[in-house]
Amino acid sequence: MNMISYWKNHKEIHIDDGLVLIIGWYDHKNQQNGGSKALGVHWGDYPQSRAVLSPCVIPEATRSAILSGLLHQAVSSANLQQVKSITEAIEFFYFPA
Repeated sequence: MNMISYWKNHKEIHIDDGLVLIIGWYDHKNQQNGGSKALGVHWGDYPQSRAVLSPCVIPEATRSAILSGLLHQAVSSANLQQVKSITEAIEFFYFPA
């Protein structure tokens, strides 16, 4: 399925029973000159806009809580691949591109 053009350079960072978290640059209605770093969420092919996948943007405070919780879960379960993926997401948001 095609991703809505508002999301640029997106990457899946976590999949859990159909829930997909992505990171990338979100440029609402392509009016923000490239957009800003964002965490998004979708479920398989939902939500859609005109048959195009349209992930929801997670607010910054919630984003931090989600990434913190996922990192804790990954470390607690010794899931090194998940640790790497979540760490990359954290670096995306907290270090300059």
